[in-house]
Amino acid sequence: MPVLVPPAPPQYVEHLGPSAYPGNLRGLYGGSLWLEPSFHGLQWPYMTRSGVGVSGLVWVDSGYEQIKSENSNVPNTANLLQHGRAVLRATPIYVSGRFFIQGQVELVANGCQSANRSMCDESEKGTFDVDDLWLRIGQWNSWDLKVGRFEGWEIYHTGMGLDINTLERRGAWQTVTGTDSTGTAFLPAPTYYGVNYLHDRPRGMGLGYLAFHFYPVSVLRFELLGELGTDDAADPSAGTPAAASRSTVIAGGNNVWGGRPSAIYDLGWLKIKAGAEYQKITASVQTRSSDSDPWVDDKTETTRKGLGAAFQFVVDPWVEFGGNIAWGDVTKQDKDGNQDPTGTYTTTSAGGFANVRLGRRGSGLEDLLLGGGANWTTQYYSHKVANSDPDYTAHLQVFGAAQYLIAKQLFVKAVVAYARADIWPSSQPESQSNTMWSFRLRLMYMY
Repeated sequence: MPVLVPPAPPQYVEHLGPSAYPGNLRGLYGGSLWLEPSFHGLQWPYMTRSGVGVSGLVWVDSGYEQIKSENSNVPNTANLLQHGRAVLRATPIYVSGRFFIQGQVELVANGCQSANRSMCDESEKGTFDVDDLWLRIGQWNSWDLKVGRFEGWEIYHTGMGLDINTLERRGAWQTVTGTDSTGTAFLPAPTYYGVNYLHDRPRGMGLGYLAFHFYPVSVLRFELLGELGTDDAADPSAGTPAAASRSTVIAGGNNVWGGRPSAIYDLGWLKIKAGAEYQKITASVQTRSSDSDPWVDDKTETTRKGLGAAFQFVVDPWVEFGGNIAWGDVTKQDKDGNQDPTGTYTTTSAGGFANVRLGRRGSGLEDLLLGGGANWTTQYYSHKVANSDPDYTAHLQVFGAAQYLIAKQLFVKAVVAYARADIWPSSQPESQSNTMWSFRLRLMYMY
């Protein structure tokens, strides 16, 4: 008699494998383009049956940084640092043919465990956090609508260095900002602009994204991303008798809205990316100067806009390289509607990267990559003193990296970086510079 084999029980929860992260020649295996978090605009995780997918990563950085300043009023610093993040990603989905409904949440544990959150790096506020939290509906390889908290498509790619939450990305930053008793400005080193005012995940109690993605052909992708909400809730005491008699401004956050269209043309060996963005930030609560004055609209306002493009080339399995250029503009006005010259500036960034594989398959060196890159940023402010030139800052950031991939899952990467920030307040006869040297070793396990 034939032996009856019972059917395998349905699998509702599964660990997401390589097929969930699609792409036609995303980049060198294990390289920075291969790891690019938006997968060059592709729909991911790609799942063909209903269920819940589980994936994530853990990384820990250990490093050293020293910063020296020519400004005698700014102290030199030398820091040892170790920090890290762990992400547990859950992706439930319903699939019917090409149609799908999908959600995703990324729970994050941060390495900074200080009870005083101000002691943590800005990227590590609090012990636990959430990265992604979104819903998506659409058809595979055709279109989708996505709403919630997530990152927009990447345009500006830095390579194997300048990773988010790292020493070299911060560069030769100023330990002192603002002005001294003589009015001399301590300007910050400019952060590079990469069409990223609306790229990073939104922060705030009532702020989120809505994005429409369209895939007319396999090599062409479009994203129209919109932002809407408030970056903070109103003061709980607002509207009470005690609050009504206060002469101070009642906190209520800002209303935020904006848009960011982007496009990617991807032939595998050639990737062309371009995008633009516009964002408006306005006060949500009225203000007054004293208890006897009437409440008036707060005209505090910030407008941010910019555009940029990138070209990337992949010669598999040996080398990948590319270049970027982007321009951003920020205009700020105070509560009376007057322009704030210290908060109004234009930023221009340009940079490039290259990653090289040292050995062919079976040589023992196929999992070793070397990379390098450079980035140059300039920032011109509207503020100036008398007939002088406006405040000006510039930032050169250069790095070299070596990475070895163990068991195709554990990334061991060392990065050496140099940065120089030239800071020239209009009140000074010449610029003064900060220089930074840093080293870090990252261990990252992906699952």
